[in-house]
Amino acid sequence: HAKGSGALSLVLDRGERDGLKPGTVLRIEQRGETVRDLVTPDTRDTVTLPDEEAGVLMVFRTFDHVSFALVMNTTRAIHVLDRVRHP
Repeated sequence: HAKGSGALSLVLDRGERDGLKPGTVLRIEQRGETVRDLVTPDTRDTVTLPDEEAGVLMVFRTFDHVSFALVMNTTRAIHVLDRVRHP
């Protein structure tokens, strides 16, 4: 079986043209779920919960339109299409 450092690297669809550079730290966020609103009498009403932090990453290599980042910490599972933002 394979051995590794346990570190996870990601590819971001943003790069130098978007202001990223090596050393940039970003927060990983998962979009809040849309759930049925239990407060209103109409059972069709929904409410969208706030986005939740899933972890922190650091960019280590950038190109014009793409970057590579190392996940530094996670509090939840990370998924394709999770968003990243400045902390």
